[in-house]
Amino acid sequence: MTTDRMSGLRVFWDRVSARRLAITWLVLISTTLVGIVAWLLPPWYRAQASLLPPSEDEGSVGFATLLKGVGVPGIRVPTQASPADVYIAVLASRRINEEIVRRFELQRLYKRHFLIDTVRELRRHTSFILTDAGTIQIEVEDRDPQRAADMANAYIQLLDRFNREVRMTKGRRARLFVEQRLGETRDSLRLTEERLAEYESTHKAVALTPEMSSAVEVSSRHIADRSALQVRLGVIRGYTRGVTDEEVQILQQLRQLDRQLMALPATGLDLARLIRDVRTLEQLYILLLGQYEEARILEARDVATLDQLDVATRPERKSRPKRTLMVASTLLFSLMAGVTYALLLPVAVMAGPTSARRTAE
Repeated sequence: MTTDRMSGLRVFWDRVSARRLAITWLVLISTTLVGIVAWLLPPWYRAQASLLPPSEDEGSVGFATLLKGVGVPGIRVPTQASPADVYIAVLASRRINEEIVRRFELQRLYKRHFLIDTVRELRRHTSFILTDAGTIQIEVEDRDPQRAADMANAYIQLLDRFNREVRMTKGRRARLFVEQRLGETRDSLRLTEERLAEYESTHKAVALTPEMSSAVEVSSRHIADRSALQVRLGVIRGYTRGVTDEEVQILQQLRQLDRQLMALPATGLDLARLIRDVRTLEQLYILLLGQYEEARILEARDVATLDQLDVATRPERKSRPKRTLMVASTLLFSLMAGVTYALLLPVAVMAGPTSARRTAE
């Protein structure tokens, strides 16, 4: 067995040795050509920036909830999405990428005639990764290392600006809606107070029993809460499409309040109704006033909405082409191809005489 194996290895070595010159030329020519191409390829540099995991705003509708179902031109947001998914969708959107193209004059740099082709080329050189830790990593590569860093930081700036615009738009719509309801409630309260004063002056002093007063207080509170929920529901439906989780929750609360109101005893007295209406409108006015101030603050808020973990800096090393790897891979593959050629060709050459001898025999 050992002798046969040594004999087989000697045959293989003889075949490779017989064509060592051809193998050497194949390796030299292939490695030289790939080395020249690798040297001529322009270097690309990759800059990185990262954001901390975004969190929902507990005091109001969060950014992800706000954008679910909203038709924002150039941005496609999935229905079931976390805040980080929404951020990545905005970063990869046509709207943000077109702004990057215009800011850095990428049509001229990429030598593209159409804007859509430039955006497609830009997406080939960018990536937005959600890490296991929940951070968002932004990577941009460019032939100029400083421009690569500037573009990565520009993505974060544009995302922050878009976030502010959306929140301010939401605040403006909420303010206008609540402002209208606040004016209507103020007018209704004034008219109800006038009717109550006229009723008391006409019928003199009429006292309410403790049961009637308790029913008036409870019903007033429930009606005020119901009206405030209806206002909140109207604000949400003003900037979303489809049914959201918050809308479903509000509808459940409204149904619960309706059941509680139906269970309250009816006083059957005009005075009780008037007092109840006045107290209800007073409580509703206080609730709307608080919502109005909150909407004004949201509309005027112009602070940073992102927590940036790492700022992109000028990369010191190129990301590609990896010239050493290209040359080493070519050297290895060309050597393997030459050896394979040396081992297979003699078999094909020797097959002819062997067949001839067998035929003659």
